[in-house]
Amino acid sequence: MFNLSTTDFLIILGVIILLYMLIYPQWQVRSARRRRLSRIREMERKWGTKLLTMIHRREAISMLGIPVYQFIDVEDAEEVLRGIREAEDKPIDLIIHTPGGQLHASMQIARALKNHSARTRVFVPHYSMSGGTIIALAATEIIMDKDASLGPVDPQVGDFLRGVFPAPSWLHVARKKGLEADDTTLMMSDLSEKALNFTRSMVNELLEGKFDDKEKQDQVVEKLTGGEMIHSHLISAKDAQALGLPVSTELPPEIHEFMKYYRAVNSNVEYLTKE
Repeated sequence: MFNLSTTDFLIILGVIILLYMLIYPQWQVRSARRRRLSRIREMERKWGTKLLTMIHRREAISMLGIPVYQFIDVEDAEEVLRGIREAEDKPIDLIIHTPGGQLHASMQIARALKNHSARTRVFVPHYSMSGGTIIALAATEIIMDKDASLGPVDPQVGDFLRGVFPAPSWLHVARKKGLEADDTTLMMSDLSEKALNFTRSMVNELLEGKFDDKEKQDQVVEKLTGGEMIHSHLISAKDAQALGLPVSTELPPEIHEFMKYYRAVNSNVEYLTKE
């Protein structure tokens, strides 16, 4: 028999708790990933496509229970581009759920999707904002839940100290103040003009071939980039269709089933599901 002192017992208990906190979240992550890959395999077989996913959620299974805030970044771009290359001449489906992220990463993904040789579809079960909308615009077809949303793609300019604001807003302030504007405002205005021109050019590139009327295409580009809407404005499926975008609301039920494999942090919503 072992005679453990209270101190020894507490040390052993502390080690066990620490190991649990380190190992259990990782086991959850791997278990959830196995279930997701299994469902992806099923959907690929059913639709005959290469299925990619880019889901950004604050997951409850993050390390030590601390939620991880995610957005589109260069690592996402690398993985998606790799997946597009692996698809070769196969049609591509992309499930996207994101608040947006880095402009250059979003545009890199969008260009690769636009240049793919076969049909491309983007599924939006809940929302695909900002950079996510840029990616969606590249697809042959955007398939949204009837209550899902896209968002404006006006570039955001600024820094940590002054804050980040829409490029059209910086231009508006600079025009209003004129020569009375301070150097920082004038500099941000210059950067905003460059960012806005680049974004307009990129959106025009992504929409090429989707509109017969160039004037209509220019109107859509200005609507999405020009600052008419605040950056968090929700563009519904109905709104997107009215703009002339290739949007359908025939979202396969498998997409919503797949999204259930992502556990949100501290959900306050509860209800009884169908048996």
